[in-house]
Amino acid sequence: MYEIEVKVKMPHAEMKKDLIESGAVFSGTEEQKDTYFNSPGRDFAKTDEALRIRSVNGKGEVTYKGKKIDTVSKTRAEYTSSIDVGEMKEILLALGFFVSGAVSKRREVYKWNNFAIGFDEVEGLGEFVEVETDLRDGADQSEIQSEVKRIFEFLGKYGLSERDSITTSYLEMVLEKQKK
Repeated sequence: MYEIEVKVKMPHAEMKKDLIESGAVFSGTEEQKDTYFNSPGRDFAKTDEALRIRSVNGKGEVTYKGKKIDTVSKTRAEYTSSIDVGEMKEILLALGFFVSGAVSKRREVYKWNNFAIGFDEVEGLGEFVEVETDLRDGADQSEIQSEVKRIFEFLGKYGLSERDSITTSYLEMVLEKQKK
């Protein structure tokens, strides 16, 4: 599956109010605790990949994210499976993987017009909005670009464009902030 995602840094109030008035459906609030791992065989920071264990409201999942396929969104192949967080962490550590960082956030999710819109409050970083949709494996470049365009058309209602898109991950932002 391809996850088509655009992330922007912005206060939530205006967009959330507008979405609710437009009939968006509130899907729930998630407390997400992410632990990222790096490989003993290759550096995911250099290969633009990610391997993450996430606890969402106490339930676990492991996600692998492939390389981003464009420069204005965070579109990439993504695979996720349910897991026991503690057991999976021990498996990865036993295989030589190591923890590269952690991110904690609170996300409110709304569904609107085939988009999942996440209002993220990221610990130590502030408020962000992520607009996401999914495409099947094997989707061609024109289908992907069409979905990216739809997301930016939506964000345009709030005065946002491609120049506002953040392709840096929360982990990268957290690690950069820790260096300062």
